[in-house]
Amino acid sequence: MTPPLLPHERRIRLGAAGLFLLGIALVAWIDPRTRLPFPAVPCGFRTLTGLPCPFCGGTRAAHALLHGDLAGAAHLNPLAYPALALALAVAAVLLFEVIRRQRIVDWERSIHRIARFAPLIAALVVAWWIPHILLAIRTPKPELVDLKNPIAACLKQALESPAAGNGTNAR
Repeated sequence: MTPPLLPHERRIRLGAAGLFLLGIALVAWIDPRTRLPFPAVPCGFRTLTGLPCPFCGGTRAAHALLHGDLAGAAHLNPLAYPALALALAVAAVLLFEVIRRQRIVDWERSIHRIARFAPLIAALVVAWWIPHILLAIRTPKPELVDLKNPIAACLKQALESPAAGNGTNAR
């Protein structure tokens, strides 16, 4: 049996759970497309290339998901599904630990275990990124792609060329 949580450990867990839940509540309450209470910080990769990074559209997707718009969330960035599920699960476990006054998860060991999978997680994110870019250009997703940027415009043109469309060379 694990020893009971000390008062300061309970306060830390309660504060962390509160931050997770506050973040989720803010994403649900503030529509990132229309009203932000602070200046939006643009994605550096998108600013340079006009193309979305793997996480572009994630806040808007999480907002859509929290409002029941499953198709809209999937359209913007399906990574919002596991990110939101993870945030809710962590908050729930932290609150349950506070209520039980006992550790359920060895957080330090869990973080170290997850860190061992960092290269695999990074590879999966990069593997996701390629179709994310292609779908953003082909669908089109103007909220994720800036076609005024020469790099994005060039990639769109290359994807729309007859040779790229059917796998044969143009005559």
